[in-house]
Amino acid sequence: MKPSAATPASLKHQGLLLLIGGLLLALMAAPAARAQGSYNRWNAQPPAAIERIQKKERAPKPQPPAVVPDTTEQPRVAQSKLLKRGLGSRMRQGQSLPEDSISMVFFSQNSRYPSAAVQARAEAKVVIRLQVAPNGRVSRTSVVTLTPAPNPYRDGPVPAPALQALAEEAQRVFRMLRFEPGPQTSEEDLSANFSIQ
Repeated sequence: MKPSAATPASLKHQGLLLLIGGLLLALMAAPAARAQGSYNRWNAQPPAAIERIQKKERAPKPQPPAVVPDTTEQPRVAQSKLLKRGLGSRMRQGQSLPEDSISMVFFSQNSRYPSAAVQARAEAKVVIRLQVAPNGRVSRTSVVTLTPAPNPYRDGPVPAPALQALAEEAQRVFRMLRFEPGPQTSEEDLSANFSIQ
């Protein structure tokens, strides 16, 4: 094959193509150079202050209704029958009924000598006032008297925490007593003697 001779028209056409191609390359390179140049600049301005975002306060979630647990302690040994009201006054007057002994048996079977009282060798007589609701349950207790008993094996007075432990134990056990239902709330004063055997 023989190389063809270039004609003035074909040279003109080739020149035009080269010119257009060169212009396209120049135009494409200019934005790249401009974009690259922006990355090479350094502006050392202080950082903008951080603004705290205020948190939105949420409405509290509705709580389910609280279930009140039955906090009545169950006795270790159950009471054999309901006590008749007026027990405290019958005991004070020495006119107790045969069934009144249920309270003493119940107390001896369900009470525990508090460890603080054992360590202090504390002995005492505790009188507790009970409020008995119409349904026969003890609704409230309070200490009427707390008399320490003499103990030859103990040096000095009985520590107050030991006496308090005896009073709390008497209240705990007496709160578990059940009386016959009545027309209204009544009060009973019962005594408990704590002695180390």
